[in-house]
Amino acid sequence: MVKVSVIVPVHNTESYLRDCVASIMSQTLQDIEVVLVENASTDNSLAVCHELAGEDDRIRVLHLDQGGLSLARNEGVKIAEGDYVAFIDSDDTIAPDMLESLYSVAVEHGLDLVNSNFLRRYDDKPDKYVYPETGEVKIMSSKDFVAMNLEEAIPVGACMMLFRKELFKTVQFPVNRYFEDRASTYKFAAAGERTAHVYKSFYYYYQRKGSICRASGWNKYRDWILADLERLDFVKNSEMFTEKEKVRLATKPVNSYFRKMRHLVSTARTEEERTQTKELLGRMAEIPGDCPLSMRSRLIRGWLKLKRV
Repeated sequence: MVKVSVIVPVHNTESYLRDCVASIMSQTLQDIEVVLVENASTDNSLAVCHELAGEDDRIRVLHLDQGGLSLARNEGVKIAEGDYVAFIDSDDTIAPDMLESLYSVAVEHGLDLVNSNFLRRYDDKPDKYVYPETGEVKIMSSKDFVAMNLEEAIPVGACMMLFRKELFKTVQFPVNRYFEDRASTYKFAAAGERTAHVYKSFYYYYQRKGSICRASGWNKYRDWILADLERLDFVKNSEMFTEKEKVRLATKPVNSYFRKMRHLVSTARTEEERTQTKELLGRMAEIPGDCPLSMRSRLIRGWLKLKRV
C-alpha cells in the first residue's frame, strides 16, 4: 500500500538529483512511491532518472517533452497511487522523518493538508530558519489556514506540504507561471476542511548562485503581481471571511503588488512588456480604498500615478 506519492519534477538537475532522491528513499516512512517527472531536460537528467528507477522499484519515471514545473507536478499527480501527495524539487533534500511526521499528523487528525517549516541553504552564507522552530503542531480549519497563507504567517510553498490527493480533483497548479505556489496553495487549503501547520523544518531549500529562485526579471515580477491580484480577488469574493477580515487579509497582497509594480515598470523593455505593464498598472483601481498601505506603498502609488509606461 502506497501511503505517500512523492512527485519530483526534474529539469536539468543531474548534478543534484541523486542527493535529492537519496533523501527521499531513506525516509523512515517506507510505504511510499517516487514519481520522477523528467521534463525537457538537455543534460543527462533522464538517464539518471532511469538509473535511479533501476535501483529501487518504488521509483517510477514519467517523461514529458514539454518543460514546466507546474505541468510536471500536475501530470505526476495523475499517475500517483498514494492517498497523500508530496512535492520535492529535484535540487533540494528533505529530513529523514519528514514524510512520516506529516503523514502521521494527517492520519491521526483526518486532515486534508499539512504544512511545515523549511530551512534555507545557500552557497555563500549560513543556513537560515525562516519561521519559529517550536515543534508545535497547530490543527486548524481550512479558513484559518487560508488566512495564515494569505498573510504569509506560514510558508506558502507546495514543497513544505502534504496534500490529500482528492484535492487535485478541483485545484491544480497554474501552468507556465513563476510563483505557482503563491498562486495556488491557499486554493488547495480552501478546497479542504481540516489542515495543520507543523512548526519544524523538514525541507532543505537550496538557493544556489544563478538558480531560478534567485534570479529576477520582468516575467518574474509580472507573475508575482498576477499571483497578488489573484489572492486579492479571492479575498474580495470569498464567503469564508467577514468584511473586517477581508480588509486585513487584503493588506499583504496589496502592499506586495505596489512593491513589485515598481520593479515591473522599471524593467519593461519591449512593446509587449510595456503594454502588459500598463494593463497591470490599470488594476490599481481595484485596490480597496480602506486597505491599509505602508508608507513605502503610498510613496510607490504616488510614483506609479505619475509614471508613463
